[in-house]
Amino acid sequence: MGTRYKIKICGIKDLATLELCVDLQVDFVGFNFSPRSPRAITAETAENLLKIRKKSGFPKLVFLFFENEITEIKKLTERFQPDLIQLIRGDELISPEIWDEFTETKKLLPAIRIQTKVTSDEDLEPKSSLVILDSYQKNLGGGTGHTFPWEYVTSVKRPFLLAGGITPENVKTALETVHPYGIDVASGVETDGKKDPNKIITLVQNVRTL
Repeated sequence: MGTRYKIKICGIKDLATLELCVDLQVDFVGFNFSPRSPRAITAETAENLLKIRKKSGFPKLVFLFFENEITEIKKLTERFQPDLIQLIRGDELISPEIWDEFTETKKLLPAIRIQTKVTSDEDLEPKSSLVILDSYQKNLGGGTGHTFPWEYVTSVKRPFLLAGGITPENVKTALETVHPYGIDVASGVETDGKKDPNKIITLVQNVRTL
């Protein structure tokens, strides 16, 4: 099917990984600013990484926030102008006004942590054009490496990125089971907590050969 399924690699911290993602023509790259995450980067790191943003074929840039102060979110998004802003449903620091503001600018990419079967798309709030469906782990915003029962989301019609424990080994099964718009991977392409180029290459190849 070629590039039918979209690929998002999240939690990028180093230039070599970002360059690999550009070369492989993944669709989205995620920078994590959450103080809760081992993948969190600083504004200085983001600035260094984005020196290659003008490179041909640079993926859509996603900034992930979880339990960040509103002022920090606004400062970083205004400074770097990411294509999408990933917010985690259930983040108590995020006010409804912030959700509305990013929804209006068409930049919101909400991550919804799935705990029960989704019987209707109406259950998935907010109404953005694309969402992430992830596993739920208390006090964590994602990137835990845990899957959730994929049958919970097989009836979802709207475009979504499937997240939560996706690896090069299980990605084909995940895609054939759920048929999402794409996948969102962080820990599944890491070895000892660092992005593993071989795993990224294998994952991309496995997706693209479906």
